[in-house]
Amino acid sequence: MSPPTTLLASLRETFPDWDIWVCDRGVWRATGPTLLSASTAEKLIEHLVADPDALKQHNTP
Repeated sequence: MSPPTTLLASLRETFPDWDIWVCDRGVWRATGPTLLSASTAEKLIEHLVADPDALKQHNTP
């Protein structure tokens, strides 16, 4: 797996309620309760962790 593919898999596992991908223009996107877009994976992660519900499902026992 390439680093971006590995990172996508990890993000999808961490944020199971979000559909996360990189579009053909290289923009990182996530669709969940809202549509998030970011120029880098790091920025997308910042947006995702800012959402208090983003990890809810993953951390629920």
